[in-house]
Amino acid sequence: MFGAEASGTYNFGTDGGFSGSGRAEQALQYKLNLGDLSLGAQYLASEDELHTTGENGEDLSAVLNFNNSYGISALYQTPFDIGLGLAYNKAKIKLSANGASTDEVDDELISAHITYRPYGSLGLHVALVYTDMKNHDVDDVGKFMNKSTGIELFSAYRFDNDISVIVGYNSLKDNSSSNNPVASDGLFHKKYYILSAKYHWDEDFHLYIESKIDDSTLHDDTTSLAEDATGIGMMFTF
Repeated sequence: MFGAEASGTYNFGTDGGFSGSGRAEQALQYKLNLGDLSLGAQYLASEDELHTTGENGEDLSAVLNFNNSYGISALYQTPFDIGLGLAYNKAKIKLSANGASTDEVDDELISAHITYRPYGSLGLHVALVYTDMKNHDVDDVGKFMNKSTGIELFSAYRFDNDISVIVGYNSLKDNSSSNNPVASDGLFHKKYYILSAKYHWDEDFHLYIESKIDDSTLHDDTTSLAEDATGIGMMFTF
């Protein structure tokens, strides 16, 4: 229910299709498997305009001309149930906000991950993602983060009785330093913890309860962000 907000995959509040880091549209992809090593390359041929909004729904900015996007990746599965991954993505973008605008700049992302054992298997599973980003996302008031870093931790333990407990952590830290009125001031830090439990009815269906403990720092103390939350649900995969 919570998570996947710090790796830069789904940037600008979208599915990541504009910049190519998430569900890319109009993209050419090539993948090559060499035993336990998997290599990938992608070119995104599109030109789009995206309007971003603030916490209260007001129109804050427009991200223009996502083009010349490309990405490369490498995944390696070691013999010790440890998976390693590295990815790089780059796009050209231009941002206009609050009457000001940037020149065309590079939207860059480099991400690395390590995993232990496949998710859903009995026992322990751990995944850690670290991402370094440049002009890849906005803060909570819609200002450009010209530099930011993200950490996502996901750990799960599945018992023999088909109950899993999950602990997670998301941290998206703004490291901006710019006098540009479109750019952020480096104060924003989205940070929260995740606690969850679920019951695997079978391999395709589970019930769950999940809580988010929010410890974020906002760009503006008068602006509200999602607070602590708990939800219950069910999921069926096919």
